[in-house]
Amino acid sequence: MDQMWGDSKVKAGIEKTDRAALFRDGNYGMFIHWGLFSHLGGQWRGQTFYGIGEWIKRQMKIADSDYMALAKEFNPTGFDARAIAKLAKDAGMKWIIITSKHHEGFAMFKSAHPFNIVDATPFARDPMKELAAACKEAGLGFGFYYSHNQDWTAPGGTNGPKTYPDGSPATFEKYFREKCFPQVKEICTQYGALNFVWFDTPGKMPKELVAELGDYVRKAQPNALLCSRIGHGMGDYESKGDMEVPPRNIEGLWETCDTTNDSWSYAWYDQNWKDSKEILHRLVSTVGRGGTYLLNIGPDGKGRVPSQVVKYLRKAGEWIQRYPQVIYAAGPSPWGYAMPWGDVTTVGNTLNLVVFDWPADGRLLLPGLQTEIAAAGVVVGGKLQPVKWTARGTWTELQLPAAPADRPASVVAVKLKATPKVDPTLGTHPNIPTALLVEFAEVTGAEKKEIRWMEKFGEWKFANQVSKWTETGKAVWTVDVCKPGDYRLELTYKGEGRLAWRIETDEGVKLQNQQNSSPVYHTYTFGLLTFNKPGKHTIAISFVEGDRDKASLEAVRLSPVE
Repeated sequence: MDQMWGDSKVKAGIEKTDRAALFRDGNYGMFIHWGLFSHLGGQWRGQTFYGIGEWIKRQMKIADSDYMALAKEFNPTGFDARAIAKLAKDAGMKWIIITSKHHEGFAMFKSAHPFNIVDATPFARDPMKELAAACKEAGLGFGFYYSHNQDWTAPGGTNGPKTYPDGSPATFEKYFREKCFPQVKEICTQYGALNFVWFDTPGKMPKELVAELGDYVRKAQPNALLCSRIGHGMGDYESKGDMEVPPRNIEGLWETCDTTNDSWSYAWYDQNWKDSKEILHRLVSTVGRGGTYLLNIGPDGKGRVPSQVVKYLRKAGEWIQRYPQVIYAAGPSPWGYAMPWGDVTTVGNTLNLVVFDWPADGRLLLPGLQTEIAAAGVVVGGKLQPVKWTARGTWTELQLPAAPADRPASVVAVKLKATPKVDPTLGTHPNIPTALLVEFAEVTGAEKKEIRWMEKFGEWKFANQVSKWTETGKAVWTVDVCKPGDYRLELTYKGEGRLAWRIETDEGVKLQNQQNSSPVYHTYTFGLLTFNKPGKHTIAISFVEGDRDKASLEAVRLSPVE
């Protein structure tokens, strides 16, 4: 885990407790980033900051006095706590976590510290109290985000002023005693029972102070869960990197926090909204990997949720209402990774096949399923419309209707006669393109690692890559080929200048070609690769010509050729 987000290790042993039940079984929550930064909406004095809006003060170097003066203009009269709680409920979410104080230092609740929404703004209301009550009324869980280490406007806070107004030096210890700890006490005592306290970016915060906060929260709110971003391994569950849906299953309690566009808080220019299909795909894939999905919204400076967010969350929620078994109390996929056509969650001995890309020929294929099927069918109106299935060597073929039963995804339930057991070898599908990520390759003579980068500030992207190629370097995938024949092979890589790669299978089939490159990942066609017989094969890729220091491989894509 990135140092900014804290130690990913967490306390073990709570997975099966009642305290963890909401998180463990609900699998879907709402995150809300809302603060003084929402009033700016990504713009300061006519200049737009193209990055996550809640960082505008720091990234545009706005003076403390100018930023704090914005509170006099902040009047979010469009805020409606009940409407937001209803939106979360309609979306199928089971709890809400909201920013009580982000890194900017502005408290969105009534606090003894004067820089807060009740005392410093014309709004003069406590929206946190209103939202806590609305969540309780709606039967939703509730929790607070609190930035415990960074505070850009409080003397002594990390990345904040180094001195007090009188010129005396500020220390983190004094900030902790004067502001951080008292405010954590306030959020833990003024708003009823909490399900979560979500600290963030612990950085190099002293362990003893983190422990003091954690111990207090556990005493004051014994049913609240702490995410790993409290720091020093003191969380109850792991919070993965922002916007990260892992490629393979992860054990234990964990979440991925994502957002409905690119910015976490409202930004006037950011219209890159996730539609209902993308929201559901990322939600199902997170549950399929064994995790929980925390999806963020960013109300604007008036407290209003953007209309596109409302539309797509509700459309996704309508789908979830039809297929609750796919999300709630659902277990991970026995394959441990996504399928080319969608993903899989489980309930007992039943596989929930969530098909986002309906096969044009009606054949849905499962590689390596070893448990006998008792029944299978497309779920329509909560009932199964039976389908036939056939064994094709190590593969199972389900014969589906010509058209999908639902959109943006259909659900096919496969009831097994025993606990699901599969051969997790990656399958090469004969009727849909298959991506082979380097995450699943055996690598020698090169370096395989996960990288993170930002397209804009704070807009995190993730990839596993193979780089630092030596002359003997190879990335080797073992795949189960359902049908022999020709497959168009594409490589996704980045580099500098023209690069040549060699691809070779265990059958002695070779493919070598040179293509241009780009400093960002791009997909290039390399030719046709032939498999002469079905079954398990290896595909080995090596780098043969070009700038080795710049060449990084991310994935292979195999598309069947008719």
